[in-house]
Amino acid sequence: ELGAKMVPFAGYEMPVQYPLGVLKEHLHTRSKAGLFDVSHMGQVRFTGAGALAFLQTLVPANIGALSDQKGKYTTLCTETGGVVDDLIICRLGPDEFFAVVNAGTREGDVEWMRQQALKGKFIVDVADESEQWAMIAVQGPKALDLLDRIVPGGKWSEEAPFTLHEFEYEGQPHFLSRTGYTGEAGAELLCPPKLAAHWWNRLLQEGVVPCGLAARDSLRLEAGYCLYGQDLDLEHTPLEAGLNWTISWKKEDRFIGRDALEAQKAAGPPTKLIGLKTESRRPLRHGDKVVRGGEEVGVVTSGGFSIMAECGIALAYVNSDSADADDLGIKKGSAVLPAVVTRPPFVKTSLSK
Repeated sequence: ELGAKMVPFAGYEMPVQYPLGVLKEHLHTRSKAGLFDVSHMGQVRFTGAGALAFLQTLVPANIGALSDQKGKYTTLCTETGGVVDDLIICRLGPDEFFAVVNAGTREGDVEWMRQQALKGKFIVDVADESEQWAMIAVQGPKALDLLDRIVPGGKWSEEAPFTLHEFEYEGQPHFLSRTGYTGEAGAELLCPPKLAAHWWNRLLQEGVVPCGLAARDSLRLEAGYCLYGQDLDLEHTPLEAGLNWTISWKKEDRFIGRDALEAQKAAGPPTKLIGLKTESRRPLRHGDKVVRGGEEVGVVTSGGFSIMAECGIALAYVNSDSADADDLGIKKGSAVLPAVVTRPPFVKTSLSK
């Protein structure tokens, strides 16, 4: 109804952009607040006396350190350390946890989790609740003040990032998660699908601009956030992806992939995911080759044009001995664009200031 250009994505029809255009959607989110329908994301609930013990072996993060209503970003890994998916896990109570996973991997994730639960004989129920929840993200420096005005149940602007709170509206269960994928302050509202249009339209009335997948991607790339299937995959470990901070080496649990990750930590990862920035306005693209002294040393996984910095930016896997080099370039046809290694975020946001 809003005139969005729709595209197929992970089995859904999704808005890639609205008539306002990607540029204005991006800028409005950086300066005020943008509205994103992310109902395609998956939701999984873990319950049972063995839920915590199961999650401690399932992921590298220390889920046992979470207090109620707190969450952590983490990964699912194979025994060889490759990444099955990245996800956020929140604790609802002593024996109850809630996770948000990626849409394209959701069914595989749930099957993987259930297999691991059976293998370890854990007393846990792994419930795929994805069809029970719609999810709307409100992102930007004005987002939390707006949510304070219209969403009952709390002073959301005073809540810390990575908290998840339950509340009721019209007798129906809701969650408000202080997370997002833009680098800006904000939250994601989870509600029953029948109430999604109510919340969407209520937020539009507040002047929030609807944004599509293209702006979501340009915003997350400026923030330096990984995208599963591009920057994260089965071929690379969290260590190679720069996610060492998501691994709890001190917890005693033998989480899946621990031996492989410990070995790689000791030896040093063979490749590293780095940020690259050019002085050119030419957009960088997935698959562009990273070169050094005429030799190929890596490949761009996510690339684009930074609307805020007005230059090409990228995430790329490169050989570890080139990760700090000052003579890298990105091959574009017959040209090589000089590139500077830059630690993300590529631009200042309301979360990075």
